[in-house]
Amino acid sequence: MDNCNEFVNGDFGVLEEYMLSIAPFQEPITLKLYTGTIAGDPTKGIAKTFTYNQRPYKAIVSNIMQKDLVLSGGIYQLGDITIQLDMELKEIDDKTGSPGDRVIWRNHEYRPVGRIATDYLAGYVLFNYAFRRV
Repeated sequence: MDNCNEFVNGDFGVLEEYMLSIAPFQEPITLKLYTGTIAGDPTKGIAKTFTYNQRPYKAIVSNIMQKDLVLSGGIYQLGDITIQLDMELKEIDDKTGSPGDRVIWRNHEYRPVGRIATDYLAGYVLFNYAFRRV
């Protein structure tokens, strides 16, 4: 973006133009937000159940860059994706089989892995998450 100095001067029209310019690149996803756990009954063989609230959303989705894959020290794996959201996920648990917010993209469910990277753009916060297919 060439017009960073315009943000300093308070020209938010440039930000609006930027957001409109990336709109065609956003893909439909489904946010699967963790809401709680229903206790099971181990004596009856009933496992606990995680409950979620699902809602449609749009985000920029891309593959993990090879450089990040190599330099991550094993945190990221081939097939991991990055998703840029304008909202923060509240429930993140980086373990298979545990509760936490999820994303459904192209009919596959993904869980967050690794660290969250934040970008600040004219008072807006964008959250960059790495996700792994469940």
